[in-house]
Order: sequence, then structure tokens, then C-alpha cells
Amino acid sequence: MTAPETLGPSETADRSLHLIIDAIETNPHRPGADVDVTLYLPWGAVRGTIEPCWYFDQKLLGYLQTVGVDHNQRIPTDDTCPNCPNGGASHVYVHLSQVAYHRNSGEVDLHDQLRLRLADVTSWTFGRGEVTAR
Repeated sequence: MTAPETLGPSETADRSLHLIIDAIETNPHRPGADVDVTLYLPWGAVRGTIEPCWYFDQKLLGYLQTVGVDHNQRIPTDDTCPNCPNGGASHVYVHLSQVAYHRNSGEVDLHDQLRLRLADVTSWTFGRGEVTAR
């Protein structure tokens, strides 16, 4: 008997979601063309707008400058997506803005930005869905 093959983090996410992230990464942002999603996790649901990696990198650079890192230093991605092996199409993380994180316990956390590991996503849908009381 052989051991089962272990899938890498990017291989466990839905290919359709990867295609959407690719489209957002490669096309210039247009007002009104945001892609809202609801991502379901074992411990809750996350609702937000998908953002490109470079947008997250800009935020990261801003925070690094705040704590005194040389602002002329290149950002970690050097114009490639760090979440994509060799700059390819296999994303490890998705970056969201305007986030509502609904925990199974009923608590809701609101965030301007959230970086979420795609391997943790069990299912997803377009839009933000409706929150209903139990």
C-alpha cells in the first residue's frame, strides 16, 4: 500500500476561484467592477471584495514605512505575485477588502483588509449573501 498523495495548498482550492483571482491580478481596476465573494471556512464565513496582490503589497509597504523600514526598499514581491509559484496561476492566499468575518459562534469581526489562505476555503459563492438570525 502506498501513502496517499498530499495536495499542496493551492491544489485544494477551487480552480474557478483561481481563475477569478487571476483575472483581478491581470486587469486594471475599474470602478464598479469589484468582485464580492463569500468564502466558507470550517469555523465561519468571510465576506469581502477580492483585491489584487499588489494592493496588499502597497498596504504592507505603508505599514513597513510606519515602523521605520526604508521606503526606497523594494517591496517583497518585486513585481511578481509571492502567492503564485514562479509567478504562475496557483495562488496560496486571497486578499479581501471591506471584510465581515462571521464566526460560527455568532461573533462578527469587521476588517478593512484580510489575507486568507485558500486551502482553508471549503466552499464559496459570488456576492456577500445575507446574514440571518438563528
